[in-house]
Amino acid sequence: MFGTGAKPSGGFDPNKPAASPKSADGKKPTDRKKVDDRKKTDDRKKADDRKKAKELGRNASGALKRIEAKAAGKSAGGSDSNNGNAAKPAARQTAKPAARPSSRPAAAQTAGPRSQSAPSSQSGAARPAASVEAKPAAVHESASRSTAGSKSDARSKSAFKAAPADRRPAASASDRPRSGGTGPAGAAPKPASAAAQPAKPKPGPNGGYPRRSREASTAREVALNVLTGVDENAAYSNLLLNRALQQAELSPADAGLATELVYGTISRQATLDYFLDRFIKSGVKRLNPWVRSLMRMSLYQIRYLDRVPAHAAVNEAVEIAKKRGHSGIAAMINGVLRSVLREGDALSIPDDLPTAERIALQHSHPQWLVERWIAQYGEETAEAVCASNNEAPKASLRVNTLRMDRAELLRELEAEGRSVRASDLAPQGVIVESGGNLANDRLYRDGRFSIQDESSMLVAEALAPEPGMSVLDCCAAPGGKTAHIAEKMGNRGRIVANDLHEHKQGLIAEQAERLGLSCIETSVGDALTLKDRFEPASFDRVLLDAPCSGFGVIRRKPDLRWAKTPEDAASIAKLQRQMLGAVAGLVKPGGILVYSTCTIEREENQRAVAEFLRDHAEYVSEPFDAPTLDDLPQAGGAGVQILPNQFGSDGFYIARLRRRD
Repeated sequence: MFGTGAKPSGGFDPNKPAASPKSADGKKPTDRKKVDDRKKTDDRKKADDRKKAKELGRNASGALKRIEAKAAGKSAGGSDSNNGNAAKPAARQTAKPAARPSSRPAAAQTAGPRSQSAPSSQSGAARPAASVEAKPAAVHESASRSTAGSKSDARSKSAFKAAPADRRPAASASDRPRSGGTGPAGAAPKPASAAAQPAKPKPGPNGGYPRRSREASTAREVALNVLTGVDENAAYSNLLLNRALQQAELSPADAGLATELVYGTISRQATLDYFLDRFIKSGVKRLNPWVRSLMRMSLYQIRYLDRVPAHAAVNEAVEIAKKRGHSGIAAMINGVLRSVLREGDALSIPDDLPTAERIALQHSHPQWLVERWIAQYGEETAEAVCASNNEAPKASLRVNTLRMDRAELLRELEAEGRSVRASDLAPQGVIVESGGNLANDRLYRDGRFSIQDESSMLVAEALAPEPGMSVLDCCAAPGGKTAHIAEKMGNRGRIVANDLHEHKQGLIAEQAERLGLSCIETSVGDALTLKDRFEPASFDRVLLDAPCSGFGVIRRKPDLRWAKTPEDAASIAKLQRQMLGAVAGLVKPGGILVYSTCTIEREENQRAVAEFLRDHAEYVSEPFDAPTLDDLPQAGGAGVQILPNQFGSDGFYIARLRRRD
């Protein structure tokens, strides 16, 4: 298993006599000298390994003894053909130096067995903590040398992985070679490309949460666990973060720091990687996921968080690295981060780069997306959108007009000590500038308001429902727009809230119950089949809030920018056109169909509606009453496009289409 007889640290008796370098058929002195030289090299490596192994404790030693026993059994089995000389390791006699895998740092060899006994506070129960630390560092290192010519110091090689990754979330740990992938004793390690078979990530019951995580007792450790889970398993950052915060029991201040570290690090990922690549010879993409996430998170604190002293960020990163890896990784992280500190303000994005590349690096977006927005909106607007996507989203509320008016809600919130103001964009909107968690507010629990973005509130304004009408919401979950429609109807009439996923019906029902709405009924099914489940021309109003690329809500879901591809945008646009055509016949003559998305992609918005109007002469586009939007450059024509930089709200598209009588 360990190639040419370089014995793993911690598992062999250092006082055991070495086998004679002289072979059974006799060797010339020159041959014996080569063997002696090789043995001296192996002895030096074994001494280094033993020294590192002492840091890892008895669990690591016991694990390697089991590995040694297995390897020794294979060696003994292969010695029968060597004249019964079972005392000599078979690998030493048969393997060539070139086939010998690199000696792994001791931490990488033993972290897997050790972590299996460590309980994780994130899961609430003891479970195996599979991790990138448990991946076969020897495979990673040999591939690194053979494919990329890495010359990194041997102490930190276990921090690197073989295959480069792009900025999209990486595949899960199950897609990579397991420990033991080096084959039987004396065999050369498998190339990384052969050992790592592509497979669909399997996030499992933890929803992508990194199984390898140790107990997370600090905000930084919680954030690191979440970032690693996003990177390894393509998990959603908001879901992972919510679960982690519930389990970690951090103080409000620490929970806020963990949240800032997760969303900030993901948002600034491209910029952080650009800077880190200047100090990491093999590049940040070659680091193992937890090391890569720790480096990014620490640099984010240094560059973007004034409240966190730089030395504190460095020291905390080093301590975490010591706990999760070994001293070599900690030394590498310490060296890189202190090099960043020495650079100071000199570390910047060059101004002379091509425009799209400069914007992509300066504001941390995929370059293909920047190029796309430049083509659609021009350089100035594209850069403003990218900059806006890195700002913290505003907290906004929608008053439940069945229970109070906006002025009364403003007074109640101010009495609670919150800083609030009326929205300039939405008639029922309130902006909350400070005051804590809104979901815990008694007014929220009593159904006096809902949490909703300003742009999203304009959808019900465009639909213009009236009391007693019949309304279909085709893609209703989680139910915010459905509830707004019911409130505007005075809770009189019929609203069918349809969604593809049955488990999301509970979210809609919870909204209705909290807000005191009784006119909403739920339906489960594909929007493409609604025409088969309802009679033609059976609704006064139909809302198609279509699935989309989500590029208008990047500030709320920063990992979206890295998760999407140009092909994704094209495929979703095709689905949107199909859905529009499928529900068009359900609108009564003279009724209104509203099409909305939370993206700023013209392919999904203006072009989709233009194609629909071309194919459905019975429909015509018409404006809706929203005076704030009158002066927008994107207003008029087939709908209204709100960009995230214009009002500080989500990017949104809304088209109001009336069916002719």
